[in-house]
Amino acid sequence: MSTRSSGVALRLPVGQKQLHYALYYSRRALARVDNAEVRGARVLLRTLRKAPPDVLYLGDSAVSFVSPDDHDRRRLYRMVADSLGTEITLHPLHGGSYHPSLFAEYVRLIEAADRRPLVVLPLCVRVRTLPWIEHPVFGHKQATEYLRTVRPTTPAWRVHRGFARPTPADFTAFYPLPHATWAGDLTIGDYIHRLKNPTGNGLSDDDRVKLLYAYHHGGVIEQDSIHLEAITRMATTLRKLGCAVVAYQTPVPVETGNQFYGPAFSALIRRNFELMDAAYLRGIGDGGAILQTGMDFRAEEYIDPRDGSEHLNQKGRLRLAAAITTAVRARLDERHGGPGAGSTTPRGAAESPAQR
Repeated sequence: MSTRSSGVALRLPVGQKQLHYALYYSRRALARVDNAEVRGARVLLRTLRKAPPDVLYLGDSAVSFVSPDDHDRRRLYRMVADSLGTEITLHPLHGGSYHPSLFAEYVRLIEAADRRPLVVLPLCVRVRTLPWIEHPVFGHKQATEYLRTVRPTTPAWRVHRGFARPTPADFTAFYPLPHATWAGDLTIGDYIHRLKNPTGNGLSDDDRVKLLYAYHHGGVIEQDSIHLEAITRMATTLRKLGCAVVAYQTPVPVETGNQFYGPAFSALIRRNFELMDAAYLRGIGDGGAILQTGMDFRAEEYIDPRDGSEHLNQKGRLRLAAAITTAVRARLDERHGGPGAGSTTPRGAAESPAQR
């Protein structure tokens, strides 16, 4: 998740910060003519038709991020791919706040392949809460709506669309939306404006982190929510396509959250995961399973637990990658009737232009 969405300043050396903003503005300009989420679908369609991978890894920003302090700078999907070995091919498709509504459009395209990849996907609580569902950028609404018009038979060259930047009016409509948490009956704008200027709003650093955790993780997922329906729809499509799936919970920094809100923090995260898991299992059917990784990581395994994100450092990524790899190997063996499953084509996990 971009730190700009919550008003948290980037804590990077000057040179790295300049590079970050140069890349940010160049990507923003490119998005006006070739949106990244649409580009990902275009690359996926070509890959599925020409050389279907053994594994399709759909990911959120926890798959994308590494720490500047990591000696091992591999992204999470790359760690999984390297552990699987070159005899198993893997195609990654990931980005900030990628969520089940967007994944549901990607998995429809698997019908274009002459053989079904195993699909790895995360279930992330934060992207199913209001500030990210309704965010003018990170809700990915325009891309998701456009991708609903794309069919598995659509020529890949036709899958191309850019979108204008959100307008001030879009954010003016976004800020008044209610987002009640432990911090009170606040609006989204209340959080953002305070977090953008914590000192001016009289917040100590601990106050800032406490408010940030409420904003990021204090949202309540409702049982009958249409946003849970997207998870079920995605899982139903995968079941109907006959895809093997490894689903896992995107880890939440509960240890740090508990420092500010006590056991109520863990209780809410557990409840939200249970609702998301149930929505997924309703769609995937008998035999579905989810790696229970959402509350299993210590503060020391995150890049910066005080930034409120789910981004793991190399220690955390290596541990999560090991769990995912074990599950992927088991599903491939199960599907192919024994160890050593997968393609014999020694291609490894080539990163597509959409992920660079």
